[in-house]
Amino acid sequence: MCLARLPGWLAAALAVLVLTGCAGRVVPPEPRSLEQPVGIYLLDHGRHASLVLPRESGGVVRYSYGDWRWYVEGRQHALSGAAAMLWPTDAGIGRAEHPDIATPEQFHRLAPEGLTDVYPLEADMGRVLALKRRLDAHFERAEMEPVPSEQYGLEFVPYPRGYSAAHQSNLVVAQWLRELDFEVRGSPWLSNWRVAAR
Repeated sequence: MCLARLPGWLAAALAVLVLTGCAGRVVPPEPRSLEQPVGIYLLDHGRHASLVLPRESGGVVRYSYGDWRWYVEGRQHALSGAAAMLWPTDAGIGRAEHPDIATPEQFHRLAPEGLTDVYPLEADMGRVLALKRRLDAHFERAEMEPVPSEQYGLEFVPYPRGYSAAHQSNLVVAQWLRELDFEVRGSPWLSNWRVAAR
């Protein structure tokens, strides 16, 4: 493939993938930096990832991001997938609260699309609450009712930044992890995750 014949942004995204490898190495924060450690979970579903955070009143809440047509409208065909990679398309953020789920052994109930891997991690509660507030704000500000997806077990609202090859589901989850003070090295573009020791 000749990168010179591709649109500049797509060529840059592919070059980054080639240079950084095809795995996202997740490096946890220093344990002593965690004022109030709390368990969180990175879920790998094979092609995309989601993040599970604790609820203050018990149970967990799951968040995911994706192309609106693919995840919400169910238009899961080659043309829709190619369009989402070639230029920015409408995106959505998904959320599902599970007050009755507390352990990874129960996570198959919150991910009907299936699980490839579950990565237990620890983050600081203050950062977790800040991230939850930011993600939940999309639902509070939405000008429409959340749209349920049975396939993914999530409710979606529009996300302000479009979906593209340079801003796809795994890269967004990596950004959420960075907000929780994790390092993400390499590229998790293909949902190929590794958890490394610091």
